[in-house]
Amino acid sequence: MDKAVELRSGIIMPVLEGDGLEVLAFALDVEPDIVGATGFCLNDEERRRAAGLRLERDRRRFVVARGQLRRVLASRLRIAPSVVEFEYGALGKPQLSHRMPARDLRFSVSRSKDVAVVALSTAQEVGVDIEAVVPVPEADEIATLCFSASEYGSYTGLGPEGRLEGFFRCWTQLEAVSKALGCGLGQPISWDEEDWLVRRFVPRSGYIGSVVIRNWRSRDVTTH
Repeated sequence: MDKAVELRSGIIMPVLEGDGLEVLAFALDVEPDIVGATGFCLNDEERRRAAGLRLERDRRRFVVARGQLRRVLASRLRIAPSVVEFEYGALGKPQLSHRMPARDLRFSVSRSKDVAVVALSTAQEVGVDIEAVVPVPEADEIATLCFSASEYGSYTGLGPEGRLEGFFRCWTQLEAVSKALGCGLGQPISWDEEDWLVRRFVPRSGYIGSVVIRNWRSRDVTTH
């Protein structure tokens, strides 16, 4: 696996970058003052969504994830985090509002347990997914149902010691592609692997991530 990023509380860390692509990671379980600072820029709808979550831990993580996303986008748009506006596709895919400057900036977000990542791309569709590597008793059944023939062949060709990591490599790739296409995994996904670039990364020890870019032509992507 690639080298894991050492995340520090409240700090947004680069994971991948190069030629129009960035992947940034940050921790979600942070001190109360950081929760308050990141949550200050949320709008009323986001605050209602946070308040509707049953567990306090989930409320804090949502606030931090949304606040940090606003900070990341605001820094690229050169506006205040509180004025970042979003629109949503027919299936819920978020994107910048048509009222935002540099609307060609594309982004994708993923959270797993206490880690979140934001992927940014200029002009090309991007999708990202991370997962904590934990035992999945039904992994073989999921692979049979969801993986392509080549993915399934690669997965089943792994020895027992590599199966779990191999499962999550394929799974995060599928999730990332579905996000880039703006559809869910419950829907059929039609994509040509040659039209996409897939990069894998480790946002924190014990996690696996995949980011995909559609119609990619870059030759300069750096892993931190």
